[in-house]
Amino acid sequence: MAKLTPILIVVLALLLAACGPAEPAATPQAEPEPTTLGVAAVTEATVTMAGSSFQPHTLVVATGATVTWQNDDGVTHNLTSDEGWFESGELAAGARFQRQFDEPGTFRYRCSIHPNMEGVVVVMPGGAVSPALFDGKAVEDVFQDSCSGCHGPNREGATGPALIPGRLDAGDEVYFDAIMNGRPGTVMPAWGPAGMSEQEVWAMVGYIRSEPSSEAVQWEIDQVAASREVLVDEATLPAEPTHDGNVDNLMLVTEREARSIAIFDGDTHRLLGHIEASYRAHGYAFDPTSDRWAYNVGRDGWLFKIDLYTLQTVAKVRVGLDSRGLAISDDGKYAIVGNYIPNSAVIVDARTLEPLKVIVTEGTNPQGEMVPSRVAITSDVSPEKVGPYFVLALKEAGQMWRIDYSQPDFPIDKLEGVGNILHDGFLSADNRFFYIASQQDNWMAVVDVANWELVTQIATGDTPHPGSGAVWEANGTTYAATVHAGEGKITIWDLADNSIAAEVETSGPGLFIRSHHESPTVWADTMFADPANRIYVLDGSTFDVVKVIEEGVQPLHPEFTHDGRYVYVADWQGNVVRVYDAETFEKVAEVGGVETPTGIFNTSRRSETLGH
Repeated sequence: MAKLTPILIVVLALLLAACGPAEPAATPQAEPEPTTLGVAAVTEATVTMAGSSFQPHTLVVATGATVTWQNDDGVTHNLTSDEGWFESGELAAGARFQRQFDEPGTFRYRCSIHPNMEGVVVVMPGGAVSPALFDGKAVEDVFQDSCSGCHGPNREGATGPALIPGRLDAGDEVYFDAIMNGRPGTVMPAWGPAGMSEQEVWAMVGYIRSEPSSEAVQWEIDQVAASREVLVDEATLPAEPTHDGNVDNLMLVTEREARSIAIFDGDTHRLLGHIEASYRAHGYAFDPTSDRWAYNVGRDGWLFKIDLYTLQTVAKVRVGLDSRGLAISDDGKYAIVGNYIPNSAVIVDARTLEPLKVIVTEGTNPQGEMVPSRVAITSDVSPEKVGPYFVLALKEAGQMWRIDYSQPDFPIDKLEGVGNILHDGFLSADNRFFYIASQQDNWMAVVDVANWELVTQIATGDTPHPGSGAVWEANGTTYAATVHAGEGKITIWDLADNSIAAEVETSGPGLFIRSHHESPTVWADTMFADPANRIYVLDGSTFDVVKVIEEGVQPLHPEFTHDGRYVYVADWQGNVVRVYDAETFEKVAEVGGVETPTGIFNTSRRSETLGH
């Protein structure tokens, strides 16, 4: 990094204060030891292809250096660059590819066979061992000085998100832009204006892409317990709501980047207030036994207990470092959270948030390999119908787990071979069948929850993404539907025989689709389309497209009010929530005062089966 001017030093100090405490920069070293990222520029280097990744992800070399890529994987890879800098052709196991870099610059590349494999070569001007990056300071030390206050010393996350492979599922350029230019609406500063060069930013991208120390991905029950915090003494809470909104018809809207939840009255469409929440609040659940309590978990692993009477968080506990699925037992006693990082599920006392059990999630995948696995979804199965069970989907293992929460040791029944890369899913109304997306297989798997067996697979299309589901009745038949993250199509099937009833073309891929038992229509977004401003409304009987609403920047996640009269739609980039009449499709309200709104959940879900 070039020497900072006094002005830039002041700016940098202010930005660090905004991001978290930081120590003064260490005195530059005359000649640093090379790190795993190759921070010192070298003339010869090797990148290994292993574990479907380039190691190191970011390599720093001097001008004129020769880089060798060695395929140590058991599968074929290649190297390609969108800019046309080089093409390796197919590299079978054991094959090598070399390239000399005669000009300084930043050279991004990937494997076109395995698009998640990305790498960067940063070519520095000058001598072979010139400590050009960060004034000779190791990139990991720069991270500790400048970034650990928000993201944790082991990148496990703190006030900012965890920066751990497996959680970083976007492309390299996304993280490059976030570091260089900051993230509007957050405390993440722009390091480019503070004096960090393009090459230094790429080195930091490589660092956060690297595997952290083992301590960073562990989160044991004692760590969960130590994180628990009671924010409000429930004994002091009033017995009745302190606001005039309809508790049975509250709309909870995730404010994705603001670490908060906006609360709307679904009767009047008034914004009642904001509640503290997790980073990118992801999962919601409601106490089936009371209209008072809601729960939220976010991608930073914090689980919040929310009082809907006073619109405040009363307790929180960190159950993991990156969490997604959340469910509450039918008796309101237990909550279960599924984690991405570490690979685990955590059961807590829903009343107190005290941890009861941490379950490591790993299993044999459909290829016969024992693999650790993220938990893609959690669901409660009603004991009045089939349960009492929690149902989990293990993403990489391709398994479904059924946990009996009526037993003190929470015994587990495992169902293997459900699919590859499991994701969203939902229950049938009678709780008998669970429909789970197998995104790599492009099907919805049907699991008999009572008999605990795989019934069939429904071929739907590229990367099904049903969200929490759309299930409805029409003409004496019960239907379900999914949108797809890989193509512009809505697939509808008959739940009686799992046959495809219709395929409806849309303008592009979507993420969420919703229905309501009091409405004859089905609503779906197309948030990955270009442009991403369309909401599709289908007739639930004929499957015809009856309306395409083109409004806003990136509308998503339609959600019905309690009575099915209105549909709320969040506009992520537009920073508004729009409300439409479910019968006429006319807009009846547009409410600002929300930041990056995404997921919307109605409190009526506490009395409904997941998905409808």
